[in-house]
Amino acid sequence: MRLEQFIQRLERYDLRHEQARIGADLQALAQNRSLLGDAMYAHIQAHGFSRGEQVYNAYSFALFYSPHLSLRMTLWMPVDARAEQQTFIYGLPHTHDFELYAVGYHGSGYRTVKYPVLNTAQVGVGTKPVLGAPEVIQLSRGELLHMRAFEDMHYQIPPDEFSVSLALMIAAPPHERSGRREWCFDENMEPIYSGLGTQEEHIYQRIEALWQRHQ
Repeated sequence: MRLEQFIQRLERYDLRHEQARIGADLQALAQNRSLLGDAMYAHIQAHGFSRGEQVYNAYSFALFYSPHLSLRMTLWMPVDARAEQQTFIYGLPHTHDFELYAVGYHGSGYRTVKYPVLNTAQVGVGTKPVLGAPEVIQLSRGELLHMRAFEDMHYQIPPDEFSVSLALMIAAPPHERSGRREWCFDENMEPIYSGLGTQEEHIYQRIEALWQRHQ
């Protein structure tokens, strides 16, 4: 499946209730082995050789984005040092404020441990999540991961080899937020801060600064 066809199909779906179709289409899109090359070629044709918004961060490429949808291809590396683990947000339990579909695109993939959160409205500073039974998923090629906004928590375990995933993020509509927030948790499952994106951005800025310093 081509990217344009995938987006057209999504635009016809009820994004809140047709999860099976969305997941199946993402798996079909992941069979397109020229996906990144095609997207980068289209970007160059439209924007020349400027970086633009094609790169989300140092290891993730934005293939498509709109006010309610985002599609990214992300590179995942095995790690040894703790600093490397933090770069990829490995081992950090967190929830999302968007619905996530991810499929393995290349390599054996990272493992993720996912828990349903049973008290999403109450989670906050000083209030731990109440968790259901865990599910372990390895995002190898073609394997699908689905996470509900606010209602699922997970953490990622580094892959054994270089791997790539394709992820679709669907923004939660305002009426489903109901005061709920995304959270990151420490090793005791205490909420430590809200917003994984803020943490990712901070880490990326540190990496960029180190890179510029050594140029």
